[in-house]
Amino acid sequence: MAASAKVIVGSHVWLEDPDDAWIDGEVEEVNSEEITVNCSGKTVVAKLNNVYPKDPEFPELGVDDMTKLAYLHEPGVLLNLKCRYNANEIYTYTGNILIAVNPFKRLPHLYGSETMKQYKGTAFGELSPHPFAVADSAYRKMINEGVSQAILVSGESGAGKTESTKMLMRYLAYMGGRAESEGRSVEQQVLESNPVLEAFGNAKTVRNNNSSRFGKFVEIQFDHRGRISGAAIRTYLLERSRVCQVSDPERNYHCFYMLCAAPEQETERYKLGKPSTFRYLNQSNCYALDGLDDSKEYLATRKAMDVVGINSEEQDGIFRVVAAILHLGNIEFAKGEESEASEPKDEKSRFHLKVAAELFMCDEKALEDSLCKRVMVTRDESITKSLDPDSAALGRDALAKIVYSKLFDWLVTKINNSIGQDPNSKHIIGVLDIYGFESFKTNSFEQFCINLTNEKLQQHFNQHVFKMEQEEYTKEEIDWSYIEFIDNQDVLDLIEKKPGGIIALLDEACMFPRSTHDTFAQKLYQTFKDHKRFGKPKLAQTDFTICHYAGDVTYQTELFLDKNKDYVVGEHQALLSSSDCSFVSSLFPPLPEESSKTSKFSSIGSQFKQQLQSLLESLSTTEPHYIRCVKPNNLLKPEIFENINILHQLRCGGVMEAIRISCAGYPTRRPFNDFLTRFRILAPETTKSSYDEVDACKKLLAKVDLKGFQIGKTKVFLRAGQMAELDAHRAEVLGHSARIIQRKVLTYQSRKKFLLLQAASTEIQALCRGQVARVWFETMRREAASLRIQKQARTYICQNAYKSLCSSACSVQTGMRAKAARVELQFRKKRRATIIIQSQIRRCLCRQHYVRTKKAAITTQCGWRVKVARRELRNLKMAAKETGALQDAKTKLENQVEELTSNLELEKQMRMEIEEAKSQQIEALQSALTDIKLQLRETQETKSKEISDLQSALQDMQLEIEELSKGLEMSNDLAAENEQLKESVSSLQNNIDESERKYEEISKISEERIKEEVPVVDQSAIIKLEAENQQLKALVSSLEEKIDALDRKHDETSSNITEQLKENVSSDYESVSNLAAENERLKALVGSLEKKINESENYSTDEQKEGKRVLKEESLTEDASIDNERVKKLADENKYLNDLVSSLEKKIDETEKKYEEASRLCEERLKQVLDAETKLIDLKTSMQRLEEKVSDMEAEEQIRRQQALVNSASRKMSPQVSFTGPPPLENGHHESLAPIPSRRFGTESFRRSRIERQPHEFVDVLLKCVSKNIGFSHGKPVAALTIYKCLMRWKIFEAEKTSIFDRIVPVFGSAIENQEDDNHLAYWLTNTSTLLFLLQRSLRQQSSTGSSPTKPPQPTSFFGRMTQGFRSTSSPNLSTDVVQQVDARYPALLFKQQLTAYVETMYGIIRENVKREVSSLISSCIQSLKESSYDSSAVNSPSKSSEENSPTKPSEENLPAKSSEENSPKKSAGDKSPKKLSDENSPSKEGQAVKSSEENSQASSWQSIIGFLNYNLITWKKNYVPLFLVQKIFSQTFQYINVQLFNSLLLEREYCTVNMGKKVKAGLDELESWCSQATEEFVGSSWDELKHTRQAVVLLVTEPKSTITYDDLTTNICSVLSTEQLYRICTLCKDKDDGDHNVSPEVISNIKLLMENGNEDSRSFLLDDDSSIPFDTDEISSCMQEKDFANVKSASELADNPNFQFLKD
Repeated sequence: MAASAKVIVGSHVWLEDPDDAWIDGEVEEVNSEEITVNCSGKTVVAKLNNVYPKDPEFPELGVDDMTKLAYLHEPGVLLNLKCRYNANEIYTYTGNILIAVNPFKRLPHLYGSETMKQYKGTAFGELSPHPFAVADSAYRKMINEGVSQAILVSGESGAGKTESTKMLMRYLAYMGGRAESEGRSVEQQVLESNPVLEAFGNAKTVRNNNSSRFGKFVEIQFDHRGRISGAAIRTYLLERSRVCQVSDPERNYHCFYMLCAAPEQETERYKLGKPSTFRYLNQSNCYALDGLDDSKEYLATRKAMDVVGINSEEQDGIFRVVAAILHLGNIEFAKGEESEASEPKDEKSRFHLKVAAELFMCDEKALEDSLCKRVMVTRDESITKSLDPDSAALGRDALAKIVYSKLFDWLVTKINNSIGQDPNSKHIIGVLDIYGFESFKTNSFEQFCINLTNEKLQQHFNQHVFKMEQEEYTKEEIDWSYIEFIDNQDVLDLIEKKPGGIIALLDEACMFPRSTHDTFAQKLYQTFKDHKRFGKPKLAQTDFTICHYAGDVTYQTELFLDKNKDYVVGEHQALLSSSDCSFVSSLFPPLPEESSKTSKFSSIGSQFKQQLQSLLESLSTTEPHYIRCVKPNNLLKPEIFENINILHQLRCGGVMEAIRISCAGYPTRRPFNDFLTRFRILAPETTKSSYDEVDACKKLLAKVDLKGFQIGKTKVFLRAGQMAELDAHRAEVLGHSARIIQRKVLTYQSRKKFLLLQAASTEIQALCRGQVARVWFETMRREAASLRIQKQARTYICQNAYKSLCSSACSVQTGMRAKAARVELQFRKKRRATIIIQSQIRRCLCRQHYVRTKKAAITTQCGWRVKVARRELRNLKMAAKETGALQDAKTKLENQVEELTSNLELEKQMRMEIEEAKSQQIEALQSALTDIKLQLRETQETKSKEISDLQSALQDMQLEIEELSKGLEMSNDLAAENEQLKESVSSLQNNIDESERKYEEISKISEERIKEEVPVVDQSAIIKLEAENQQLKALVSSLEEKIDALDRKHDETSSNITEQLKENVSSDYESVSNLAAENERLKALVGSLEKKINESENYSTDEQKEGKRVLKEESLTEDASIDNERVKKLADENKYLNDLVSSLEKKIDETEKKYEEASRLCEERLKQVLDAETKLIDLKTSMQRLEEKVSDMEAEEQIRRQQALVNSASRKMSPQVSFTGPPPLENGHHESLAPIPSRRFGTESFRRSRIERQPHEFVDVLLKCVSKNIGFSHGKPVAALTIYKCLMRWKIFEAEKTSIFDRIVPVFGSAIENQEDDNHLAYWLTNTSTLLFLLQRSLRQQSSTGSSPTKPPQPTSFFGRMTQGFRSTSSPNLSTDVVQQVDARYPALLFKQQLTAYVETMYGIIRENVKREVSSLISSCIQSLKESSYDSSAVNSPSKSSEENSPTKPSEENLPAKSSEENSPKKSAGDKSPKKLSDENSPSKEGQAVKSSEENSQASSWQSIIGFLNYNLITWKKNYVPLFLVQKIFSQTFQYINVQLFNSLLLEREYCTVNMGKKVKAGLDELESWCSQATEEFVGSSWDELKHTRQAVVLLVTEPKSTITYDDLTTNICSVLSTEQLYRICTLCKDKDDGDHNVSPEVISNIKLLMENGNEDSRSFLLDDDSSIPFDTDEISSCMQEKDFANVKSASELADNPNFQFLKD
């Protein structure tokens, strides 16, 4: 690269330096082979072949992809990394390879969720370099191409490999992770396992305190949808030899030191002490690490084991094994009694042997034998051989290594089981975290294995890089067939070739017992003495050197053989597999019998090679991605960049190897546009004659006579050194141009000096003449001043005298007027006090009169009720007396029955015949009775249908207050009379039954007596009389049923009338009176019937006495005559009763006809009053009643859905809101024939039924009306006020249970069904917020007793409240004020919470709709700004100068317009453009045309935003949305615009320019103009939300920026911006051409210093959007006034309805 570079005087070059690796300087002298370079004041002479060219136009912040460098060599790469590291840009691309420099400090702004959102789906290389971009590229390729991916993270210890791995897994979990509800993500589970693996797999090395001594390959498994379905951790190449051998100052694995620092109880349990007492730990003098507490780490490791699913028993087994390994290391061996035998050296060794056996839970003797003896198995027998002390020590170390290796493998398996794997997964993304290339002063077997791994991975890396180069050349269609591929296969063959490789020779040496490291080294020297990659140091006898890709490494062979041996001893296997500890035995499952008795040699190097081959096979099935981690310094501190250390790591990481591959082809690649921009000066005529970039590039390269380049499809490809040659030609042309410029500048400066001298002389003359004029003028001014002073002094004296006189007069007048005013005030106070006293006295007198009147009315009512109660009590007592008399008669008759029992047997046969005849007659009567009942049932069904029709017709009629009270009293009296009538009928029935029973007994006695002495008389008459009595009984029962039916009809009619009758009451009252009269007549008839029955009973009693007398006198003749007379009397009475019953039936028929006539009259009057709409409402009401009875569950679900909106405790309220009483009366069936007087008007059941039924008839009418858009009245919603008035009228807020709220809430819920209709949402937001305001002003919280303590108790029933209203005529039913205070019950409070939830939901929907539309408009505006920035770069310098000379034109042409004239700005801009083009010079026409089109597109974008805001403002004005809600929406919208614009300015450098700031400022000016037009009433303080963007734009457009001080920047210009934001803007807005346009370096350094001293957690420069609800619903009550609703009219449709007449009040 350096040899072909053309160097001239003045060129900038790189020189090699032993301290800083590379330094830059300027060439002062060029000889044939040597050059003289000035390096910062120091002159250095170097050979021409050892220097590298430097890019003089290298950007200050470097480039994000080093393939874009003009010179791709080591110093260029090092400088680029250093510049980016100083700017906290720690990631850099080299093609598709990501280089990550560890900053050793937190940079939270690089890893937030917003950063992940930016990289999601973005093409690789479009944004800044980042691990997220590599992970996203791998994920996208896996999804799109169906190929598994692998990300290889490498680097030396402390370079940040583990942190990079965590970032990769975090992003993959973000792209394909499961939701939070599905539990812990795979990334979390893998990260939770890190503490366990680090404790057992990490150790302190020379360069890092927590170095991973194993390779970790995390396989993240994905399903077909791209979601993570499982994961697995594969470990490779664990450094097992570290268990037994540790170099100073390194440490062994962390777990040993953690266990030694465990709590005292644990250490005593495992018999442990300090680490210095154990041989495996005291080989190094380092026992503790700075800043690390091993005791705390032990507890953290225990907790991590719990997290990954390792139970306490398994944890105990793990630490048992770790403690046993430590005790094994302290077992020392000495020679035994026999020759070549060994035994524990002393008691200390035996103690450790015993403890190790206890921890392994095996036999102590067996453990000793397995260490000191070996069993040789022959054909015939087994021979036990003793081992010497050295062999026993090797066996001890082999046991420790195999046990630790098994333990680590068990931990990895356990972690994989806890994470969970997906066996059906077809695609994976693997993340490889493995140690990097190592080269120390002392390099042993571990470094040899690690460097072999890196050689293998480097070969894989070289193949991938070469493949990418081939793809690039193929894509650009250039010839690349002669490019050679750099390979390191010869090094790999040297190490691992079998046979003949170093590993093979090492295994061969280990198999021979007498081999030493000397013999092994001599074998290597003989075998590879001619190999170009192998060498022998001059002074060393056993060392050897291998030339790796990263440099030469010298290895010491002293411990190679010991560290490579890994015996698998059969005695060890058998001993530990039979352990009593289940955990230990599980680590060593039993082997086959033939293999368990032998000891097999195992090589760690061979195992290492096999695992490495397995790893490469896994990587070969995936598409690789590379991340090279670099440690900037060995001090592990931030802000330190060591060039030599970095360069060494770049070589070890293969980055320089990749650069060599690139340099072997075409390292310099420039797009045509960039190439022409930089080198157009070499051949200006090529670009003027042709607009074809390819042709222009060819002509330019041909003119400079350059060979070997190639022209691709989009880029120019140059060989190494050709870029320097072009820069040399360019420097010559620029030097010639500079000399011309200098000549012009000197001429300009001389002329300027002459003009300054001429101007100075003229100015001196003017000053002298001016001094003379000033002296003369001063004299004149003093004379004029003296005259003016005299005049002012005289004026002042006169004014003081006048003011004193005027003040005295005013004081006198004031005193006199004050006295008169006080007298008048005293008179008015007395008069007002008199009026108040009189009003209070009159009020007291009126109230006393009212109280006396009320008390008298209550006393009268109580007296009347006492009278009625006494009357009922008297009737009950009389009934009780009659029952007692009947009981006495019954007792006497029972005695007579006992005396005559003996005579009954004689008449059995006769009685049987009589009973058979009676049974036949009874059956006939029963059939007749059944027919009568059927007819009666049909009649009842007909009547019930008529009654139901009458009920539905009378629902909408209103009852006047006085007539309703009279109707109630009449209904009460009728109910009481009907109850008495029924009681009398029931008593009559009992008397008839008793008389019949007595008559039967007497007849039996008389018949028996007659049969004893005389022949049997004719029984036909008696049978006939009994039949007539039965018929009479049936008629009486039917009469009772008709009376009961009539009572029920009357009760039903009266209850319906009392609830719903509202008009035409007088006619209905006459019907009720007729019914009462009929009841009176029925009562009289029943009384007469009762008297007749009593006479019959008296007669039967006399007959009994007569029968006794006949029995005593034993006169047969007199008995016969008495019987004849009795029969005759009974026949007459039956006839009379038949006539009476027939008359009663006629009366009943007449009563029913009158009732039907009254019903018919009511129906006719109802039809005349109601129109077609009322009939439809009646039908809907009936249907609603039926639906409420069959859909209780639906109502319950609806209530729960409403309650879920507010997330309140509404489940405590019972969801049963339907009427649960008896079935409706419309179907004609009744559960009981008893009358309804038991349902008193004051009972709870009747009150609940009233609350449920009374308003339901009108709710459908109300909902039908308000569900439509019925507009506004005086700026207030009509629907909300109508609903409020109806609910207040019906007293729904005071109801304990009601379903009306559940029917009203869905009307508001319908607003959010169509979330795209902004007009509909605004209308219902106004209604909902207004109704919520009315409820907040009306509802007051109910106390525990349910009523206010200052008010008297309210009646519990509806009619009780109405009666109280009748009595207190002075208190109106409805207040004239719109807002009234009521005691709210639970349903009303729940309804208020639901309205609150709907207000917040509708507000959120409207706000998100606005944000969504604004987001698209802002995106288009930002895109147009971005395109304009790209287009402006292509415009030539004359256009730029003309654009700078008129910076005010964009703001003048983009003035905001009103909503009605949105198209006028475009038109005016179009009208001005021809004039502007004609006035400007011809070289700037093209630039101005581009500028004009850009301004039009930007103006249209800003006008679209303003038009959208105007549209929403008009919509909200039309729907009268509350002003504070409109202000909140606009405030959050402007905040969202501020976040989008500000984040866009800070994310890309192209936006932080002066031109871009001016364009954004023009748009902000239009927004400010619109805010002023919209007025603060609607917009509020929304303009202040743009303060971040406004201040950033002010900083961008400020010119020059170099004069801005730090105080001006932080206090005046950008007072609200944070330090990180200021630093970001100041570093992005730098202009390399003009230093005046840049902020001074002192200001930037101050900001950077303040940023470093600040809080590291708040270093994000991006703004976040706030999506919360910015107000409390209680604020609604403060934004409206009650007086605003005074003149609001209700819905016109309801006002004309007679049932809603109260809305007109």
